[in-house]
Amino acid sequence: MFNIDFTFLFTAINLLILYLVVKKLLFKKLGAFMSERSGAIADDIEKAAALKAEGESFQAQRQELLAASYDERKLIIEEARQQAAKEYDAVVKKAKSDAERIVAEAREETERERDRLKKDLKREIAALVIAASSKVIKANMDNDKNRALVDQFLMDEGAA
Repeated sequence: MFNIDFTFLFTAINLLILYLVVKKLLFKKLGAFMSERSGAIADDIEKAAALKAEGESFQAQRQELLAASYDERKLIIEEARQQAAKEYDAVVKKAKSDAERIVAEAREETERERDRLKKDLKREIAALVIAASSKVIKANMDNDKNRALVDQFLMDEGAA
């Protein structure tokens, strides 16, 4: 049934020798290459992991900086609002004080004008009374004396 002949045996021995030669020459180099390649791949994977961790770290730092800048922006806006409110209050206060000053000056001016008008009116009335008196008595009296009498009369009566 199974017949072993010389060709089969010679082929088997050739295959064994070829295997040992290939193993000695090729498999060692191939094993070294594969080992070296595996090491390079492992190094690349480690580098990629380190870069990924570094990238995540940078991302976290970026997020922190964004949050800090957002908080700082809110703080700056709040400070600007407070400053604007202070300036607004100062402007309103100054405007009120200016308005009060203007009103006070206007009152003083009105009071002075009223006093001046009273004096002018008093002089006019005195002049009219003297003119009327001198026409009534048809005598020429001293104008200064008459003016003093009229002023005294007005003072006594409370018209001044």
